[in-house]
Amino acid sequence: MIAALAALFVAGCGKPKPMRLHFLPGFVPGSQSIFYPAKVGVPPVGGKFAAGTFRVGGVYKADGTLERPLFVKDFGALVRQSILKGLSDAGLKPVPLVIRSAPGALPFGVDLMLACDVEQVSVNKYFGSKMTVHGRYFTMDSRVRLKFTLLSRLGDTLYAGEILGTEKEPPLPVGHEVFLPLEADPAESLSVALSRAVGSLFVEPEMKRFLPLAASAAPRPSATAEPSPAPEHP
Repeated sequence: MIAALAALFVAGCGKPKPMRLHFLPGFVPGSQSIFYPAKVGVPPVGGKFAAGTFRVGGVYKADGTLERPLFVKDFGALVRQSILKGLSDAGLKPVPLVIRSAPGALPFGVDLMLACDVEQVSVNKYFGSKMTVHGRYFTMDSRVRLKFTLLSRLGDTLYAGEILGTEKEPPLPVGHEVFLPLEADPAESLSVALSRAVGSLFVEPEMKRFLPLAASAAPRPSATAEPSPAPEHP
């Protein structure tokens, strides 16, 4: 019985515990309240890091050995929630879609579809040998790379591009001034990188070409050349 309990304890300790991440609304300046409320369909996020549990980095001791690995779980679901929140904060009306269907199959009234794929997610923290008044010195690097595609109902690609969100600790020196780390938690650092990647989409000049800006004097036409088809009546 003791051996069985010990085996269960070891198995439980070895199970990866994913980080708890979150989206930071308004983290990117100029990404809020900039568009008229056009409806944008958002299908599930794709990419190899979108579903399941993956190791994305680790915390390393001063001698370079691994102290603990870092994992994410179902990262695509979090990215999708972040996109929905980001679209809403930008003034648009996000519409969750069940699947990534053909643009022509979008629900009535939805003339745009924003697809996303996770291409990179990583966070690594390296402790140094120096001690400071705030504890042991460390560096940390977080990266989230997302591929976005904005499609019209007619199937035209209006925008396609990759956006890399990063967070580095400590911040780079400015002149002779050296800054201390702002974030010590890898989960918070990766959350910042995610928020930068999503928020930066809405300030992209190419995105503003095809979405109706709230600053316009009059409502602009939809990004598509034709309106949504009228619903059929029996």
